[in-house]
Amino acid sequence: MTAFELRIERLGRGLLDGVALREGEPRTRVDLGVLAFFADERPLRGLAALVDWRTAGALSSLLRRGFCTGVAHELVLLPGRHDLPIERIVLLGLGPRADLDPDGARRAALDMVAMALRLRPRDVLFALPSGGEERELAEALLAGVVTGLGGELPAPASADTAESDAETAIARAWTSSEPGSSADPGIAGDGDPAELCRWWVVADERHAGRLRRLLGGPPRAAQP
Repeated sequence: MTAFELRIERLGRGLLDGVALREGEPRTRVDLGVLAFFADERPLRGLAALVDWRTAGALSSLLRRGFCTGVAHELVLLPGRHDLPIERIVLLGLGPRADLDPDGARRAALDMVAMALRLRPRDVLFALPSGGEERELAEALLAGVVTGLGGELPAPASADTAESDAETAIARAWTSSEPGSSADPGIAGDGDPAELCRWWVVADERHAGRLRRLLGGPPRAAQP
């Protein structure tokens, strides 16, 4: 049985140094990084653009040579580098931007999770596409990740609460004996740390707060 922990990470240049569990802690590299991008997205955007900049245009070179194109369901595994925040990179094609709807986004995320788990990662960073995607697409991608890992999103909060941009990262954890199944998972306990697989979903600033609220669920009543 595997325990999963999922967090929402705000897109920023600090990600080039890795991720941190808590603010102020040292950033560490991630085993597997999945960078989603559109077939008609040139130049690259978001975390893919930052990685491309750090590698002096290595990703752009692959695109120009036709090694990968961004066609829907395309998955390209690349080795990382010592100066990157991820040890292994997967480029995830989403097809043309205009063709991706929420249902397609959710299916793409489900397929991505299944692929990632076959690689038996220590931890995973999934960077959502950046620069103009609709809120519904970001939410559908997050829902696909959660479902693919054997969990489910809590009931949504009110619109005002869900739109608030919480600074505190909300982590949600659960256990799943069969990742990707539709069984109702339990919330993870302390468990064996060796079985914990942490996931980070990277989103643009305009989406990160809402996704954190969706992941955390409705606000709880204050304790007396």
